[in-house]
Amino acid sequence: MIGQLELVSVGLNHHTAPLDLRERLSISPERLGEHFSGLRETAGTVESLILSTCNRVEVYALVPSAHDQGIGHYLARAHGLRLSALERHLYTRQGSQAVGHLFRVASSLDSLVLGEPQILGQVKQAFAQASAHGALGRVMQPLLRRTLSVAKRVRSETRIGRDSVSVGSAGVELARSLFGDLSERRVVLIGAGEMGRLVCQSLLSKGVEELLVSTRTYTNAVSLAQDFGATAIPIEQLDSYLERVDIAVVSTSARHHLLTRARMLPILKKRRYRPLLLIDLSVPRNVAPDVHELDGAFLYNVDDLSEISREGLEKRQQAAKQAEVLVAQEALRCYRSLGARTADPVIASLTHSAEAARLTELRRSAQVLEQLTPEQQQVIDAMTRAMFKRYLHNAIGRSRALAEAGDTEGLRVLQESFSNEDEHG
Repeated sequence: MIGQLELVSVGLNHHTAPLDLRERLSISPERLGEHFSGLRETAGTVESLILSTCNRVEVYALVPSAHDQGIGHYLARAHGLRLSALERHLYTRQGSQAVGHLFRVASSLDSLVLGEPQILGQVKQAFAQASAHGALGRVMQPLLRRTLSVAKRVRSETRIGRDSVSVGSAGVELARSLFGDLSERRVVLIGAGEMGRLVCQSLLSKGVEELLVSTRTYTNAVSLAQDFGATAIPIEQLDSYLERVDIAVVSTSARHHLLTRARMLPILKKRRYRPLLLIDLSVPRNVAPDVHELDGAFLYNVDDLSEISREGLEKRQQAAKQAEVLVAQEALRCYRSLGARTADPVIASLTHSAEAARLTELRRSAQVLEQLTPEQQQVIDAMTRAMFKRYLHNAIGRSRALAEAGDTEGLRVLQESFSNEDEHG
């Protein structure tokens, strides 16, 4: 508990709900305002955050404990669904578990692709949107800073995002292992297969200098090149370009070897055996296996990339175990600190009362104090401040402990006891 309130997270994601249901519940940025208002009016939320992506729709909210089921009812009603049709897809978490779930989401431990980085940007945007609509307050506003801190620790202290888990990223991994910096490398895509496109898209995203495209039909190559912002080349000129590029991605539907040992040998000689990375994603294979034996040729097929992806996923899964421990520890620590913030009004009250009492006593002693030098008066002022600060030290510590424990009655009694002391002192 945080005072008389509880922090909850309610939602569904790719683990619990099919795509058509996630699409139906998706909340566009333009409609966020009405949903924040609806949550306040019908679900009793005091503060709230809405995270809506292609893989999840989640509400994080501070609610009176008696209203923790209202968010599910609101989501169903707002999207024209019966609660019975929705609730089996929903999950609800409370307290430190709600904080932990947010940390897991931001750290990409709950993503479709483990370790993907995009979700953290989406979480940042969700906080910014909630803040713009006035939906965040003194409890949930600090969550963003803590969430970013935990996500950063997960990525820096584990290997959660460092190993390739897709064919495209595995192709980049191969290219980097051979060439290092890709900014001055040239690539040719031979064919229009889907996996070849993915690898080339990944290479382009990592800054390769130039992408060339060659297919059996030149008009198709032109069309494909436009999709990538690349350059189409006639298939008849492919060999001359293979003499110049650094990476060749082969992805065609041909049923035979297009690049044989005999064809590649003169090409490699003209290259002076400068390294050429050949990524053959075709099934059946389009590059003869014995090309790999030629000096300067580095040949990998679809199984090689799949193995890199599998190994990368296993490493990320091992990293995820480390990250889960970190997230659980930070979630509990964060939730306690959020609870401690409910002591702030009590601490402010205690401090105000103490300062009022101090000033009252100084005024009562004004005739005596006026006989002192300004330096002596400053000493008296500093001394009385220090006395009251020491006097309140244990009370302030006790109030924070009571707040962390959710003991609102204890906080009330503590505040009243000091108020009574002030009244009778």
